[in-house]
Amino acid sequence: MKISFILMILFAAAPHVFAQTMMNSFTENFNGTGTPSNFRFGTNRNSIQDTWTSGIASEIEPDTRVMRLAMHPDNEAEPWQGPNFESTRLTRFGRYSARIKIPGVEDQPLVGGVVGFFTYYNDEYNNELPKDENGNGLNDNSEIDFEWLIANPQLVYMTAWTDHDVSTGICRKVARIVNLATGQILTTNYVNGRLGSSGVQLTGVENQPETIRSIPEFDASKNFYTYGFDWRTDNIRWWILNPENELDTIVLWDYRENPANEERRITQKPAFLLFNFWHTNNWAAEGVRNSTQRPNRIFHAEFDWVRYETLAAIDNTTSITRENITPSKTAKIVDASIMNRQLNLSFPSSANAAKIALYDIRGRLLFERDITVMTNFASIALPKSVVRNQMVILQIKADDFNFAQRLPVKR
Repeated sequence: MKISFILMILFAAAPHVFAQTMMNSFTENFNGTGTPSNFRFGTNRNSIQDTWTSGIASEIEPDTRVMRLAMHPDNEAEPWQGPNFESTRLTRFGRYSARIKIPGVEDQPLVGGVVGFFTYYNDEYNNELPKDENGNGLNDNSEIDFEWLIANPQLVYMTAWTDHDVSTGICRKVARIVNLATGQILTTNYVNGRLGSSGVQLTGVENQPETIRSIPEFDASKNFYTYGFDWRTDNIRWWILNPENELDTIVLWDYRENPANEERRITQKPAFLLFNFWHTNNWAAEGVRNSTQRPNRIFHAEFDWVRYETLAAIDNTTSITRENITPSKTAKIVDASIMNRQLNLSFPSSANAAKIALYDIRGRLLFERDITVMTNFASIALPKSVVRNQMVILQIKADDFNFAQRLPVKR
């Protein structure tokens, strides 16, 4: 149900002089208060005041600094009326992930709101690349979506587009909707026609997995969850990390091209990475009829971090879990432990300054900080995103030694 996203209006003041430069891997942790370095902001709302705040404490995790997006009562419907962040350069193939919490709607259960984490490029609004590269007469629409309609926080919407003529509504896309609280797959379909039509149900390699595990009591508004999709030439894989064990990836949809299809259904065209929050007045959440009301108060969506990793980066066999740390000429030992949300470190007496980083077992950055060691001992408070893991990898880089070690997390 996307998108007449007017990037040419949102970002008209920022011409794309970087058209041929692709984005490198990056992570935005939103610890600072300014505009994140890898994104630019846009909105068509009359006032940009209070549309976004970076570096603010999360409403449910006070020790976690987040990017908070706001949907206001005066927001008109459609994506460009809400806050939108777009990457400063194009991306293509790789892993896209984010840790997100959507707003609760207990006091307005029929509100119409959409939180999005997605890639996007449309020939009608963008001019960095040749038009209609797949030669089917439609405007290319390179888009891969994770979306949440906030009126039903148990559902996750996933879509991959190749074409969309915004002016006529004709599109080509595959889509799946899942209820993560029950494990039910509501639909997996292909649309080749007018936006909003039901399309045809997919089978075989385009409908995998055919069943998914539920996450008991899943509610995207009650907790942060880590979502991601891996975009390859012939495969898009949407996933979520199991909140009870982040070493466990739950695959929501492993979409693969069917060689029998007349046209490719996975976009090959580069796209920008975006995240946004907007009011809809014509797209009701599945299972919640008429959930298209204008918001009667300010609603907030929170992003703990957003990450893009190139295909080369995720396919590299060397990861933090197997990294060869070159020892210093003199052996250095660091005693380390994590207990009660504190990282406790005992340093060599010669250490002065060091960079501390914690990764999950998959090699994803969870926490980093530069510290000055005034004594041999340091204790650092950790966010909940770290202590949710059963095991993490600690890496320390100092002037005269490097150190890496797996650490159990004791709560």
